[in-house]
Amino acid sequence: MLCKGTTIIRIGRSGITSYCRCFEINNRIKLPVETMKEKTKERMKADYAADIPMDPALLDDAWQQTRKYPLHWLKPNGFESWPGEKQKNIGRRLREKASARLLWNETHLAVGVEMEDSDVVAEGTRDQDHLYLQGDTIEVFIKPLKANYYWELYGTPNNLKTVFFYPSRGYLFLPSCAKQKAEITVCTKVFGTLNDWRKRDMGWNMIMKIPLAMLTRHGLEFETGEWSIMIGRQNYSAFLPFKELSSVPKLSCPDFHLYEEYAIITLNDSKKTISQK
Repeated sequence: MLCKGTTIIRIGRSGITSYCRCFEINNRIKLPVETMKEKTKERMKADYAADIPMDPALLDDAWQQTRKYPLHWLKPNGFESWPGEKQKNIGRRLREKASARLLWNETHLAVGVEMEDSDVVAEGTRDQDHLYLQGDTIEVFIKPLKANYYWELYGTPNNLKTVFFYPSRGYLFLPSCAKQKAEITVCTKVFGTLNDWRKRDMGWNMIMKIPLAMLTRHGLEFETGEWSIMIGRQNYSAFLPFKELSSVPKLSCPDFHLYEEYAIITLNDSKKTISQK
């Protein structure tokens, strides 16, 4: 007997496949894991700007007209095992909000971040350090989809910066990953006072400008849909009951190296690609 169910058509690497929905249901056919991941990955759009404005007030048209992506609260490690009163005091929401935007051109990818911050603190004194242990930090992770290597980039309210490069996640914490040139540019603006916990601040903004020559030197072009990104925040404050972690896209756990959950970068002009320098 011929089935009169709905015909399913799927386009995959092996070509076009068609079959009846009843066949799919009865045989419990599932999409390949990698295909499902591609369907569910969040995307972040980078708008094109011939000249990327570097005023961290982020009031230029190029920044104002591009999409904002809010950062999401991340549950601290061990949260569920803490006493109930501590959990209640800390809460399950982001107290100090932040949002990120992306711009790009033929030479750079730029990340602009606006943050509420009641106590802007940055105790680091030098570039190429583990600045997230020394105060407020924005961390940008960038990884090509077709390779294991990726970058971990920092910017702080006092304009310090760090570039870590990992040939693979299997190289985590090896000293060689930190022996990089700080090729990025970081510009910040603090709304309040830096490093004075007695005074309540309003927040801070940051622009991080990332040279595409750095990203493409290992052979892969910077193309739309071929790179992924995660923007994370470490927020210290005397006015918070606990340090806040947040990210975009929202990660399932507070692991900034969880690149399986990074967002795919979409360039608003897919005709433009950046060749290897």
